[in-house]
Amino acid sequence: MAHSTPPPSSPASDAAGSRFLLVVLLVSGAAMFLYGTGALLSGDTGIAPLIRYRWEAKDLARHKEALTKRIQDMRAHVDALRSDPFEMERIARENEHRVLEGEILVLPRNPSP
Repeated sequence: MAHSTPPPSSPASDAAGSRFLLVVLLVSGAAMFLYGTGALLSGDTGIAPLIRYRWEAKDLARHKEALTKRIQDMRAHVDALRSDPFEMERIARENEHRVLEGEILVLPRNPSP
């Protein structure tokens, strides 16, 4: 069996092959760039959900802080009710307009329109 050698390539065909390879690489690179940009900016997997999640995390942290403060205030209020015997009476008088036997309740008159 005789081996055949490929014909020598001409400089014009080498230049055309190199140009074709360059075009293929540029087109595939542009396609990859566009796909990556689309994925980065898409609504499900891109930057927007990341930014939204960070905002939500900050809002939740502020909400947690407010709830923690409220819990501390309520615990202080419960402690005051437990330690001061007159605190419960004060609340009953102010919020529920309770009176002791023999007392007269006087409320301010609402101005008539």
